[in-house]
Amino acid sequence: MAVRSMKQAVHGGGVAQAALELGVPLSRILDFSASINPLGIPQAVLAAARDALAEAVHYPEIDAASLRGDLADFHRLPADRLLTGSGSTELLYLFPRVLRPRRALLVTPAFSEYARALAQAGVPLDTFPLDPEDGFRLDPERLAGAVEADTDLVILANPGNPTGRGIDPGQIEALAYRLAGRATLAVDEAFVDFCPHLSVIDRVAEHPNLYVFRSLTKFYAIPGLRAGYMAGPADGIAMLAASAQPWTLSTPAIGAARACLAQVDFRRETLEQIPELRHRFEEGLTDLGLKVFPSNANYLLVRLGRGAPAATALAAALRRQGILIRNCADFSPLDERYIRLAVRGKGENEHLLEALVELLQGDEPL
Repeated sequence: MAVRSMKQAVHGGGVAQAALELGVPLSRILDFSASINPLGIPQAVLAAARDALAEAVHYPEIDAASLRGDLADFHRLPADRLLTGSGSTELLYLFPRVLRPRRALLVTPAFSEYARALAQAGVPLDTFPLDPEDGFRLDPERLAGAVEADTDLVILANPGNPTGRGIDPGQIEALAYRLAGRATLAVDEAFVDFCPHLSVIDRVAEHPNLYVFRSLTKFYAIPGLRAGYMAGPADGIAMLAASAQPWTLSTPAIGAARACLAQVDFRRETLEQIPELRHRFEEGLTDLGLKVFPSNANYLLVRLGRGAPAATALAAALRRQGILIRNCADFSPLDERYIRLAVRGKGENEHLLEALVELLQGDEPL
């Protein structure tokens, strides 16, 4: 399916605007629309950002070299295979602008900024829609078969967003082999810290056509600080680094990002708690008669049942209560039956379930 136009981006979050509309403090907004770790910012990361403010009188590192060095140690990769950015989204825009693919193939449903970045770089885009009736399962052989003669970039996310479904790293590596000499494979691992066994970042050295994008903002709960990075072949990373803007990471963002990498206990606690919270949340949603798709991430894709209100109406009704959810109608090929819900703390998840009972099973129309 070819994509020719660039639509206005829609994203989760927006808590400040919601608080302003409702006339309530920011703390009164319960945000299920942005999938951020419910454990919150690790205290050591917060302290590192605060301490770094004392150095804000100076320019930050022009290329966040200290963070790149720490990432190299963390992932056991050469530093010349890594590039940092102000969130992985900055790098997603830099990538097509510098490497200039002839044509791209995008696995959908997907994060909207891929298509926007490609459109701004003038790259024609085709889509490879996954089937909800098949649980959004990716068939790597069928995907490789869909690559046209002039397609030299394939983009997918692992785990998928908004589906939450993970792809076995062996399948991704096999796909990289299949595409070798034909196309570059770009894998967005923005949420893979919640399922680290799915990552292929440790395999970039073995594949000259594999690039991996990573985010520090979701897992470590610092979306307001903007910190991400990518890994890939040294020659491609060098080209991207030569065209990157200077000083895109502030000194507090660099300090916080470096501290994130040292949070061993926080990572362990998150990986222990999120699966249990997700499981209980999924059970509650299923009890309401909703279709919940299996997820490896910290969010759940939900399909509303027949007779249920459309996602737009449901999101609007919850918003009036100070609860934000993600309407997935703009995630082609999804529609008004789909919503995405972040996994939050036990009490917050229960609060949303109670609100959904009233809206889905009550007598009053939305």
